[in-house]
Amino acid sequence: MESHDHFAYLLPFIFFVFGCTFLFLERWGSAPSRYWGVGYIVAALGFASPLILAGLPVPVQAIVANTFFLAAFFSLGHAILTRFGRPLLTAGRLIFCAAAFLCISYMVLVEHDLRGELAVSDIACSILLIIPLWQVRRHIRRPIDRLLGALVGLVIADNLVRVSALLILTSSGTYASLDDFFASEYAFFMQMSASIIGFLLALTVLGTVMLDVVWQHRHAAEHDPLTDLLNRRGFERAIPDFSKESSPSGAVLVCDIDHFKLVNDRFGHAAGDMVIVGLAGALRDGLPSDALVARFGGEEFVAFLPGVTLAETGKLCNAIRLAFATRDWRESGVTQQITASFGVSATARGDHSMHDAIGRADACLYAAKSAGRNQVVMEGQQAAHAPTQLRVVSAANLRA
Repeated sequence: MESHDHFAYLLPFIFFVFGCTFLFLERWGSAPSRYWGVGYIVAALGFASPLILAGLPVPVQAIVANTFFLAAFFSLGHAILTRFGRPLLTAGRLIFCAAAFLCISYMVLVEHDLRGELAVSDIACSILLIIPLWQVRRHIRRPIDRLLGALVGLVIADNLVRVSALLILTSSGTYASLDDFFASEYAFFMQMSASIIGFLLALTVLGTVMLDVVWQHRHAAEHDPLTDLLNRRGFERAIPDFSKESSPSGAVLVCDIDHFKLVNDRFGHAAGDMVIVGLAGALRDGLPSDALVARFGGEEFVAFLPGVTLAETGKLCNAIRLAFATRDWRESGVTQQITASFGVSATARGDHSMHDAIGRADACLYAAKSAGRNQVVMEGQQAAHAPTQLRVVSAANLRA
């Protein structure tokens, strides 16, 4: 029995330490950490209830301990839903917790059936994890997320196995028969397995939290805070390395907003920011999903479209240009038409880096500005007879 007593002290301590760790990690920007932390701390209180409530009647101990466990599993479910950005279903799950609490209290205080109370508690705690796991099942993609889902499933399975063993191996709800069951080696090993699974789940959660924190800081370092597009640093890290693969096929576009300084001067910088966000959204919506789109600074944007031809990129740019030019900005406080100019080039053999193609696209952008703005200029293409609405101009023509 001495090993049982040592274990009874050790488990709440381990869970409490994990809970405090998760709460500390919340300061680093991990939203689910608060709920992981609360869940593990409250679970620690549940496991410690027989020790800290030893002077109270057994029914009171049972109700308090199960209240802690219901709260812990509710918080763990909240953490799972928050982790994957799913609806929290808070009201429905709280109503379920209240119904489970009333059922447990009835079993203990009215029926005096501690065996039934334990079964209801384990089933209720399992359901509090089954609901969130079902809600996030289609959003589990990364290996660490799969491991997290597997361990949550293991916790649920362990609870249900424990309920089954309790119902099979005990035949009455008397405290004496349950005391005999809990004093058995089988019950001890069941508690040990539950603790090991809880410990492994905590380690996995710690891994997901740390990876999320690293990802959030990396995302902040490589993305523009205003538009959430890549910044120059993120773009440099994402584009192909020409030293490892020779001249990856694709096209590059460079664009900026026409007369943007006048927009800022006339309507204010807040309105100017809204216009920048609008062009960023038009680029995000109008380009392929695998395009690398970046805000290089101010009103200038650069994008690399892997595997897309020069002509196809020109058409995409024209569609974006027309949509942007016809947008109504009055809700943003801008009462005039805003346009953008585009320069387009293709990667070519002999390019030492993506910046060679960007340089050619930038020259095309300069040509578009010189030709009157609100145009798409493509590298080396004769477009003198292009339809007026497309307004595609040849950079070669403009240099001649």
